[in-house]
Amino acid sequence: MNEFQNFAVMSYSFHGLRNIGVMDVFGYLETARYRYGLQTADLWNGMLDSMEEPYLQKVKAAIEERGLEVVNFCCDQAHIWDNDPQTRCENEQRAWEDIKAGKLLGAKTIRIDVGIREEQASEEQIAYVVKKYQEYCREAAKFGAKLGPENHWGASWDPQLIETLFQRVNEPNFGLLLHLGNWFGREEEKDENDCRFASRAMHIHMNYEHCADADRVLPALKAAGYQGCWSVECHKASNEYQNVAFQLAQARRVLAPLTYDGAWKVAPPSVLPDT
Repeated sequence: MNEFQNFAVMSYSFHGLRNIGVMDVFGYLETARYRYGLQTADLWNGMLDSMEEPYLQKVKAAIEERGLEVVNFCCDQAHIWDNDPQTRCENEQRAWEDIKAGKLLGAKTIRIDVGIREEQASEEQIAYVVKKYQEYCREAAKFGAKLGPENHWGASWDPQLIETLFQRVNEPNFGLLLHLGNWFGREEEKDENDCRFASRAMHIHMNYEHCADADRVLPALKAAGYQGCWSVECHKASNEYQNVAFQLAQARRVLAPLTYDGAWKVAPPSVLPDT
């Protein structure tokens, strides 16, 4: 997949339509392929109606029929740490189910959250989280997928915790789903941390605000070494088709010229922007 094709829309972007019963995973796949002209699917497990294999086989068939690649599979309610031991156990069972589903669907990356709700993680929490990520990464490696957290909520907003996880998990397929701006600290510190982890990010989610500011945000991430898929995520739960179209257009507009380094080496002449 070349850089002119390397864009995606996270299916959570349509959770508002999902909530009122007018969008399911099959509608999302059709939307990604034919409304936005994408060759990728960025799946949220909340868009799936079942984790049973017969249903997942139907989803897989729909993915393949449209010629899509599952660049990411985001798994909610599978976070590793929970202060309640029973919930931890249930989440682990769900995580293994999600990893199995990711394999069936051909996911290239899998996001499972850290789960620590406090701003600071204890050594007990970190040790437990590291152990589980190691186990999950080794399983995902069997089918060639990367796996790791998103800087999503709680202690995962602490860049030092993410750095610690990279050091201690120490699996070659461990990666970060970089959610732009989701860090503790001032705005300039958040930008610095986005760039700090860009080269180690396995995937990226760009919200509406960062896409609106794409001229400032995206070139810095590319310069910092981000090499994955550029995926937009809309959280607004209204006017979702149009908001997503705007976000995608911003990302494509800003990133397309950055493939030029004296000669167009990525895109065929038929899709080159005007120079």
